Amino acid sequence: MQSAPIRGEHITGPLRGLKVIERAEGITGPYCAKLLADLGAEVIKVEQPGVGDPRRRMGPFFHDDPSPDSGLLFNYLNVNKLGITLDLSSSLGHEWFLRLIKDADLFVFGGDYDEIIGQGLEFDGLTKPNPLLVATYITPFGLTGPYHDRRGGELVLFHMSALGYLTPGQKGTSKELPPLKAGGHQAQMVAGLSAASATLHGLFARDMMECAQKVDVSELESIASFQFMDMGRWVYSGDPGHRGERDFGQRIRCKDGEFNFGGGQERMWQAWIEVMGNPEWAQSPEFQDRITRSAHMNEIKAHIETWAANHTKEEIYRMGQARRVPVFPEQSIAEVVNSAQIESRGFLKDLPLASGGSVRGPSSPYQFKDTPWIVRHPAPRLGQHNREILCSRLGLSESDLASAFEAGII
Repeated sequence: MQSAPIRGEHITGPLRGLKVIERAEGITGPYCAKLLADLGAEVIKVEQPGVGDPRRRMGPFFHDDPSPDSGLLFNYLNVNKLGITLDLSSSLGHEWFLRLIKDADLFVFGGDYDEIIGQGLEFDGLTKPNPLLVATYITPFGLTGPYHDRRGGELVLFHMSALGYLTPGQKGTSKELPPLKAGGHQAQMVAGLSAASATLHGLFARDMMECAQKVDVSELESIASFQFMDMGRWVYSGDPGHRGERDFGQRIRCKDGEFNFGGGQERMWQAWIEVMGNPEWAQSPEFQDRITRSAHMNEIKAHIETWAANHTKEEIYRMGQARRVPVFPEQSIAEVVNSAQIESRGFLKDLPLASGGSVRGPSSPYQFKDTPWIVRHPAPRLGQHNREILCSRLGLSESDLASAFEAGII
């Protein structure tokens, strides 16, 4: 189902020619569709008239301007997309939406289950006009099960997946202490990545079986899948898992910050002793095997920190890696941005904003030789492409658009 690009622009990427309709708000669904857009698919984002995606109103904002086009998270999640507004609760708005669906390859929904019903986005209804549609539904708990119609969110997902149980991460953390959520939107971003992968699998299945495909993605299950080791441990042994640092997975203070050290295997421990210059304390009887070292880990950590106080984390990282010891520095955001590795690969690029201007931000975590990642256009302003898409694709007139605008349909 290929058609000419909206602007006649030259689109590259493995997914060029694919047409995606996105009806998603927040983070997970828009991130899924962004990954498809970055690979060359044409993504049309459908937003509620006058309101738009709630992430438009979420800071931080470019130059502290709280306009709906200045939110940095919204701009990042929606770069390379086109944008229209349609009230899907209206009969005319829903009719126009189905006409867009008829010519699409993929549909991405991201939100709560009740929005699927309320907006008439059920799979059977969408595949009537398009029997070859791949429809991906991303909801907090999936489309089935006792929680299918419940609301979610980053905090809910992180803790219902049991990842929160692992925090705080200090050695010997008490089970009575309340758990913590990790920073950012990790659960939702992981779910968006899982959804993009599942959507492409659905596309392969569509092409092989020549019929529509329904992709059901649970945000909870996406992040809970990261718990496969702890879940396996519980299933086979009843062990509920472990809070805090492991004996040989330590955060160590050094001259300019902290680094992580893992020396559980005997070979690694002996190599680490060499890194430290074979100190006399390491020859003590209580440090000669893993079991006794584990019992004296607090003493060992104190000795290592005394040595590390004279070295930077970069120095320690290089010395450890040279001897094949799993050692790595803990970096701040500023250190990541200024990393020689990140810079050499061109990971950070100037990202244009819907409001104008640009910021340095992440591009893509992959590189293709013949179809490099590019910014075709910034995230759309609210309803920016109504005229281009509704007129050129659906054949609507200017008077049709004017009437729809007056009625709140667009």
